[in-house]
Amino acid sequence: MSTATAALNSTMANGAANSGLKLLVTKGPQAQKAIGIWLFGCAAWVFSLVILGGITRLTRSGLSMTDWKFTGEIPPVSNEAWLLEFEKYKQSPEYKRVNKGMSLEDFKFIYWMEYAHRMWGRALGFLFAGPFAYFIAKGYVTRQLGLRLSALFALGGAQGLIGWWMVKSGLEEPTSEYVEPRVSPYRLATHLTSAFVIYCGILWTALSVVMPDPPTGSMSWVNGAAKIRKLAIPVSAVVGITAISGAFVAGNDAVCITFSLCLLLFLS
Repeated sequence: MSTATAALNSTMANGAANSGLKLLVTKGPQAQKAIGIWLFGCAAWVFSLVILGGITRLTRSGLSMTDWKFTGEIPPVSNEAWLLEFEKYKQSPEYKRVNKGMSLEDFKFIYWMEYAHRMWGRALGFLFAGPFAYFIAKGYVTRQLGLRLSALFALGGAQGLIGWWMVKSGLEEPTSEYVEPRVSPYRLATHLTSAFVIYCGILWTALSVVMPDPPTGSMSWVNGAAKIRKLAIPVSAVVGITAISGAFVAGNDAVCITFSLCLLLFLS
């Protein structure tokens, strides 16, 4: 955040001299700074949401909530409400095949993990929509920026549906009695890919706001950007492929299979 702020301040200081910049924000440097800080904050929130999702996955908490409401729901507060949620979970394949005999306290832990993940995502929606509406009302947002941010907001809303689509696959009875219930690795990869697209989209937009493109005739900038792109594109591709393949590894428990095979070879 400090690096982004420094770059933003540098851009503000040279605003008068760079009147030819392709600005995405109107109303001057203060509006540009405010929108930049807001977008960097949203990008950081998305990053933390991905981390929380990973923790939820590692603690096997993702299938603890057996229903989904777009507007969210109030968590259980009374013992009766907790017992009702626990009974719902007991009907799921995961409880019957993996967690049979789990105590109510253990269920509360995995429930709160999944609930936190869902509500953290919904909170991001408010963090994005509120300031977005305010900046539009103030006339800070250009048409190009407005369209880009609207697309990101729509993708964020769809992410909630993708998440439930993923979880629902883990609530279905497995085809074989020897298979543990788990979410579809394809749906898991879709959910993770969508999260990365949202994160990269917001970060790219934030950088475009605080460091706008210069006029097309600025050859020094074009040459510098071309050099960076030659490195950035392949590195981004490798990172993206590695991350998405990790979803397939996690979804298929491939790490456990590989470890078991290695152990058998070592002992044989």
